[in-house]
Amino acid sequence: MDEKVTSYRVDPLIVTKPLTAKVLINFKSLRLEALRTSPQSLLSTLEAEEGLSDSQWEATILDPAHQYLICHTQLQSAGSTTPSSECAADEWAEDDAWVGMLCLSGPYRKDEYAVSSLLGSTAMVFDEHESGWYINALFMQPDSRCKESATAIHEAVLDHLRFQTDQYLATTFDDATGLEKPKKARLAGILRTDNDPFSELFESLAGQTIGWANEPLRRKIAGLDVMPDAGSMEELRMQVMESVIEC
Repeated sequence: MDEKVTSYRVDPLIVTKPLTAKVLINFKSLRLEALRTSPQSLLSTLEAEEGLSDSQWEATILDPAHQYLICHTQLQSAGSTTPSSECAADEWAEDDAWVGMLCLSGPYRKDEYAVSSLLGSTAMVFDEHESGWYINALFMQPDSRCKESATAIHEAVLDHLRFQTDQYLATTFDDATGLEKPKKARLAGILRTDNDPFSELFESLAGQTIGWANEPLRRKIAGLDVMPDAGSMEELRMQVMESVIEC
């Protein structure tokens, strides 16, 4: 008998329409678990989300402003083929367990990207070769917090940003050298001050950290993963970090 091992994968939440019950149940269960056990992981509250209808959950999953990456376990035999990351979530193996999620939003143009105003004078100039992104939700089940899952998340975020930024930005060339100008992703981590795993993940991402802000967000920023009626943004004290990643 082939010996099977459990590994961690982090894939974009690609779904089919109509949404399958499997995806809806797994997403809802994981998110409510996060709010019960690690409420600092999300910019929302258990009270706001546990009463949502299935249609509201479906609208959240399908919202194009939010790009969810799901960490799931996978049982594999030695030498088995790894499924493509473009595989829809309802095609993942039945015995895969959803153990973590994060939320990215973007890409944004300079005039849509609000983080620079939060960071004030510490922010660098946002140019035409950059795309703006937010990462603003991260939850991992305690039993799955390990080096392997952290590495999988780290690599998935970078791969996603690089691919999406390359698709979003036009290719331009330097007039003097004729070489292609590098594209960059400007990533802002917006998190509650007590979300330590999120801080550690952000600090591990390649790039130059630009600045920090530690203050209440006094207005809702478009693209943040905040459910309706999640409470006043002034009540959610945040840290804001920003980094530039070469693509």
